[in-house]
Amino acid sequence: MLKRLALVTLALLAATTATAVPASAAPTGEVVYTTRGTGKVLALTFDDGPTAAVTPGLLDLLREHRIRAVFCLTGTTATAAPALVKRIVADGHPLCNHSYAHEDLSVLSPADIRANLTATDAAIRQAAGDPALPIPYFRAPFGSWGGGLPDIAASLGHSNLGWSVDPRDWDGSPAPVLVDRLTADAFPRAVILSHDGGGDRTPTLAAYRELIPRWKSEGYTFDLPALTGGPYPPACTAPTWQRNGTYVGGTRVSQDGKLYQANWWTRSERPATSPWTWTNLGAC
Repeated sequence: MLKRLALVTLALLAATTATAVPASAAPTGEVVYTTRGTGKVLALTFDDGPTAAVTPGLLDLLREHRIRAVFCLTGTTATAAPALVKRIVADGHPLCNHSYAHEDLSVLSPADIRANLTATDAAIRQAAGDPALPIPYFRAPFGSWGGGLPDIAASLGHSNLGWSVDPRDWDGSPAPVLVDRLTADAFPRAVILSHDGGGDRTPTLAAYRELIPRWKSEGYTFDLPALTGGPYPPACTAPTWQRNGTYVGGTRVSQDGKLYQANWWTRSERPATSPWTWTNLGAC
């Protein structure tokens, strides 16, 4: 009962701050399994965190190699680690709604699914300290997409995020086994599922410390999973980029009819020519 009351309270909070998604920009009920980039590209996604044991080291690794990944948070994990949520956002990684407490949402009624996702969005934004924070993705726990879940998530502004490679880092395997699985299974445009929470994920971190440099030496680059619908966000509401301006991570600016978001602190790098520092959010 207390858990349900908490969900209802957070859902009501979210309802007071949520921004409607215009029909022209709304995501679709399609589930995404590929990267937005083409060619020899991989997308890294991490579920069930953040955790103090693994997420900081993972963020350090991603920053070292200039990789943006998707972090799929539950409402409970976000609430428990707000400082880490803020760091994920400050480092420029997009977030993903992964349900409030890792429930199988497909067995719930449509109304309860909507309440759960809305409460999760509210919990993540509260942890991040930003009531308007974009949460572009939703990933169904257990990959269980029944009950009309994709359409409900899309109606709340989320692109539905699946995966095409699963190294099964949840089964307790050591890092060398995970390295072997990922080496065998990775392919161009794959969306790779891994975890930075939900158990001991130090083998996962160790595996990526070995694999990322290897993949890069083999000619792989890294991008985000595709989004359905668009453009995202739907309109330019940000100020025009200024040459002498100073911008912290998460700041949005417009330039030449496009919207950009700073991945971290920057001062003089021009958005249109600095794709690592600025993320192109699309035309507006």
